[in-house]
Amino acid sequence: MQAELPGEGTTRSLFVGGEVRFGCRAAASSGAGAKSLCVDRAAGVWLAADARLDDRDALCDALGVAATERGTLADAELILRAWLRWGEDCPRHLLGDYAFALWDVRRRTLFCARDHIGARPLYYALPGEGIVFASAVEAVLAVPGVSHALDEAEVASHLARGPIDDSRTFFAAVRKLPPGHALSVEWTAPGRRRTHIVRHWRPEQTPVAAPASDDAYAEQFRHLYAQAVRDRLRGCEAGSVGTHLSGGLDSSSIAVYAARELKAQGQPPPLAFDWLPALEDAPPKPEHAREYALVDAVRAQEGLQVVHGALSAADVVDVLRRDGALPGVHVHVNEVIVQRHAAARGVRVLLSGWGGDECVSSNGLGHWQHLLLSGRWRSLAAECRDQEEAAVRFLLRVALPLLHPRLPVTLMRLRDGLPVRRRWLIDPAFARRAKPPAASAWRAIGVRRTALGLLQAGHLVDRIEGWAASGA
Repeated sequence: MQAELPGEGTTRSLFVGGEVRFGCRAAASSGAGAKSLCVDRAAGVWLAADARLDDRDALCDALGVAATERGTLADAELILRAWLRWGEDCPRHLLGDYAFALWDVRRRTLFCARDHIGARPLYYALPGEGIVFASAVEAVLAVPGVSHALDEAEVASHLARGPIDDSRTFFAAVRKLPPGHALSVEWTAPGRRRTHIVRHWRPEQTPVAAPASDDAYAEQFRHLYAQAVRDRLRGCEAGSVGTHLSGGLDSSSIAVYAARELKAQGQPPPLAFDWLPALEDAPPKPEHAREYALVDAVRAQEGLQVVHGALSAADVVDVLRRDGALPGVHVHVNEVIVQRHAAARGVRVLLSGWGGDECVSSNGLGHWQHLLLSGRWRSLAAECRDQEEAAVRFLLRVALPLLHPRLPVTLMRLRDGLPVRRRWLIDPAFARRAKPPAASAWRAIGVRRTALGLLQAGHLVDRIEGWAASGA
């Protein structure tokens, strides 16, 4: 299993006893996120973690960690102490990106947990009366007795752009722990295993923020946003940080916050990576002129070095030849080029704003529908004027989706002379056997409900998991 883990770091193992074994491949990487093993032999607890914890001071306060220990205590050791204090409730007290598994010999219990958003993956299989788990599918498949048979229903759902199941992989025997969930496996007797999964975080239960004004709301957001960037730079070595830079609001703001935080630490700014080719390599298309200008404005303002992509036909062929059943293969081909450039330049932490407009900063989906249905038509008209929204686009973006979520797409396909139903590249016999589900269609009114719907639809987590695998 360790040989199948990605990366070039050294492997370490903990032989707990009997048939219990933990291992990791830990690179000599910078940054706060680290793969590590630790043990408290007196308490009889062994832990394997891929974790970067945030708000450590608050956690240390709750655990009663002495001030003299806090600077040297690894994140994995804090997780172990959280288990000893709160048991299976410990994930409710953790903030950050993490996936971990621990064995409590006294309880004869294996406990695994994954962070709220699913930034760190955790896969597992249940051969016989045991369990194997890893942060990479390939490591789980390396175990004798774990079937490599494909989950045909999941493959069909992917090909047909159906709903995303956050607990399944393309392999029938391999499952993944969903984000915000914990898995507990208890052996009550030799050969007898009891397994249950619980959800430790529900985004829909997050309280609605109600600051005094729009300005106060924006200020609170900026505070949290800057803190999120700062947390991800904890412990990074000089020159090891990169960031996407597309000229959009999310990537630009992250690049600015990262550059200023690193400057405050006395470090050079992050390397910036843009998917577009360098201007001297290709004449810009008219639709890209604005993006080049925005990227250059951020570059000049923060003193960044921008690395441009140079996609070739060979790069596309290379991606198409990869095993499509493995995570990390379905990232955008341009991102493969970015990761190659980043690795060659010693980047270990790559920040990105991709997906922010669907969740954090929001692109306003659901807002205009809310104004329309709540009778706030003057506000709606004013916003349409501000956005220079034409009547036809307003109908396509706001009114028609209220009748049916896919109606605008259907009308555009008819306008372009395309068939209403896409002819997917699926073998008819396979389709009859696997029965691919219909493409997911949902609608939500209001920004909060839309953001929750997008978060729970699974495609954001699917993207994060793919980037975690390809980045590794």
